[in-house]
Amino acid sequence: MTSSIYQHLARPLWLTIAVATLSIHLNVSAQSTVPPTSVDLATVLRLAREVSPRLAIERLNISGAEANRITAGAYPNPTLSFGRSKTQSGQATMFTGKHQDQMNLELPVMLSGQRSARIDKAEREIEAARARVRAGTSTFSAEVASAYTALQAAQETVALLTKTRSELQRLRDIIAGRADSGMASRFDVLRLDVELGTNQSKLGEAQAEVSDCAGQLAALLGIPQWQPVATNPLAVINMTATQLDHPQQRRTHSPILLSAQSEARVAASAVEVARRERWPVPSLNVGRAQTADPFGAVGYLGVSVELPLFDTRRGPLAKAESEARAAALKSELTESETAAQLLRYAQIIRTRQSALTRYEEDTAARLPTLQQMAEDAYRLGRGTVFDLLDATRTRHELQQNRIDLLAALIDAQLHWLALTGELERLHPSTPITPTPP
Repeated sequence: MTSSIYQHLARPLWLTIAVATLSIHLNVSAQSTVPPTSVDLATVLRLAREVSPRLAIERLNISGAEANRITAGAYPNPTLSFGRSKTQSGQATMFTGKHQDQMNLELPVMLSGQRSARIDKAEREIEAARARVRAGTSTFSAEVASAYTALQAAQETVALLTKTRSELQRLRDIIAGRADSGMASRFDVLRLDVELGTNQSKLGEAQAEVSDCAGQLAALLGIPQWQPVATNPLAVINMTATQLDHPQQRRTHSPILLSAQSEARVAASAVEVARRERWPVPSLNVGRAQTADPFGAVGYLGVSVELPLFDTRRGPLAKAESEARAAALKSELTESETAAQLLRYAQIIRTRQSALTRYEEDTAARLPTLQQMAEDAYRLGRGTVFDLLDATRTRHELQQNRIDLLAALIDAQLHWLALTGELERLHPSTPITPTPP
C-alpha cells in the first residue's frame, strides 16, 4: 500500500473532494495559459502530460478509486432503535406499569472476510486506474508526437517548394536573358512561367497543410487559439539494434499490456468479493427494556442472521466469474497484439532505415550534379528546356520522397516507443541523430 493511499485514508471525504476540485481548477488554469509558439518534440510531450484535458480527466479516476478504497475499508454502521410501549385498553397483560421503554443496538459483524476482500479489490482498482493513466498517457503522447511529426514534414515541404521556386525563378532569369539575346525562344520563357505558376499553387496547398497540421496538434492538446511552429527539422530518433532485436522482452513493459493485466487482477479480486458476499453477515443485538410506575428493567443480548434460503447470491458470483474470464482473455489478447505490433514496427523501422540510408548514399549526393549537368547542357545547346525542367522536377520529387520517408520512419519509431513505454522518457537530452539535408 502506497503512501498516497494512507494520505487519502487519513483525509475526510470533503477534503478529498476539495483536492479533486482544486486539481481540475489547476488544469483549467494551465490550459488558459497559451504555450510558446515555437516548440520542439520534448515541449510537445510535456504539454501533453501537463495541459491535456483528456489526461487530466483520466487522472481524476485515480482519486475516485482511492475514494472507493476508503469506502471498502469502512466498517458497517450500527443501528440504534428506541421505542415506547403503553397499554391503551384492558388489563396490563404485557407488563405492569404505565409504559415501557425499549432501546436496542444492532451491530453487524463481518466474520467471512468481506471487508478484507473489498479492501484488496479497491487497492487493485487503484493500481488499475494508475495503469490506465500510464497507458492513456503513452497512447496520447504517441498521437501528439505523430501530429508534431506531420507538422514538421509539412513545414519542410513548404521550405522545399520555396527553394524550388527560387531555383525556377533563377532559371527563368537565365532563359529570359538568353531569349533577349536571341539564344532562346520565348516558348522557353513561357514554359518556365507555367512551371512557376504550378509551383506557386503547390506552395499554397502546402502552406494550408501546415495550418491544418498545426490546428490538429492544438486540438489534440486542447489549446485554443494556438498555432504551433516546429523548431527542429525532421530527425531520426537514435534507436540501437538491440532495442529492435528483442521485441518480445520489451512487451512486458508495455503500458497497454500492464493496464490489461491490472484489469484482469481487479476482475479476479471481484470474484473473491462476490464469493465472500454470499455468506450472510450476522448482527449482534444488545437491548434494554424498562417500565415506569412501577420501575423494572430487563437486559437483552442476542444474535440475528439472514437465512439464505431463496437468494443464495449465486448470480453476482457467476457474473463476476464471467467478467474475470473475459478480462483474462482480454489480457492474453492484448499481449498477443502487443507482441505482433512490436514485431511489425520493428520490421517497418528496419526497412525504412535501410531505404533512407540508400537514399543518402546513392541519391542525395548526386542531385546537385544532376541539376548542374542539365543547366550546362542547356547553355551549350545540347539540351532543351524540357530536359532542364525534368532535372528540376526530379530533384524536387526525390527530396520530397526523402521527407515522406523520414516522416514515416519517425512515426513508426514513435509508435514503437509508445508500445514499449519508452516514449515518455524522451527529453531534450535524448540522443538524436539528424539526417543530412
